[in-house]
Amino acid sequence: MDLPLINACMNNDLRKVQETVETSPGDLLKRDGDGRIALHWAVSFQHEEIVLYLLSHMRSVDLNEYRDDSGWTPFHIACAVGSLSIVKELYERVIKPDLNLQTNQGVTPLHLAVSKKHVPVCQFLLDHKASVRVKDSRQQMPIHRAAAIGSPVLVELLCKKNSPVNAADNNGWTPLFHAFAEGHGDVAVMLVEKFGADDQLQDPKGLKAIDYALNEQIKNYYKNHVS
Repeated sequence: MDLPLINACMNNDLRKVQETVETSPGDLLKRDGDGRIALHWAVSFQHEEIVLYLLSHMRSVDLNEYRDDSGWTPFHIACAVGSLSIVKELYERVIKPDLNLQTNQGVTPLHLAVSKKHVPVCQFLLDHKASVRVKDSRQQMPIHRAAAIGSPVLVELLCKKNSPVNAADNNGWTPLFHAFAEGHGDVAVMLVEKFGADDQLQDPKGLKAIDYALNEQIKNYYKNHVS
C-alpha cells in the first residue's frame, strides 16, 4: 500500500507532509497495515513540527476513535515515548483524549508513562485526573509497574492520588511483591512504612512478598529499615 503521508512523517519530511495534505487531505486518516494513521507515526518518532501541522488539519477529529490494531491511539504512543510537549498538544484540543482509554491489553496512558519512568508525563496525567485504579489484562494498576521498576518518585505520586497499595494482580502479587522480586528494597520499605502496604499478605502459594526478595541483601535491608 502506497502511503506517502505516513512515509513522509516517518522520514521527518515536513515539506512532503504539507504537499501531501494539501493535495490529498483524505490521506490524513488513511490507515496502514497496522491500523495506524500518519499522526501515530509522527508522534512515535517525536517529530513535533509535523505533529503540530497534522493537528492543525485535524481539529474536529476525535483521536480516541483512531486506535491501531493493538488498541493504541496517538495519545498512548505520546505517553509511552515521553514527550511532554507532544502530550500537551494532543490533550489541549476541543475533543480531548480519554486519559483512561485502554489498549487491547487493558493498558492506559498512565500505565505506559509509569513503565517508562516518564515522571513529567505521569504528573501531567495525574494533574488532569487520570485514574490510578484502572487494571490491565494482568489485573495490574500503574502502582504495580512503579514498584516493579523501582521508582520511589512514581510510587509516591500514585499513592498520593490514593492508589490502592494492597491490590493483587493475576498472580496474587501486590506492588510490594514486585518491589521485592525486582530488588527494590527502598521501594518495599516506602510502601510499608509510608503508605501502609501489608507485608503479611500471601500469594496463592502461601508465600509473602519478602519470600520473593531478589537476594538476602534485599531482605536484610528491608528488615533493618522497617519498624
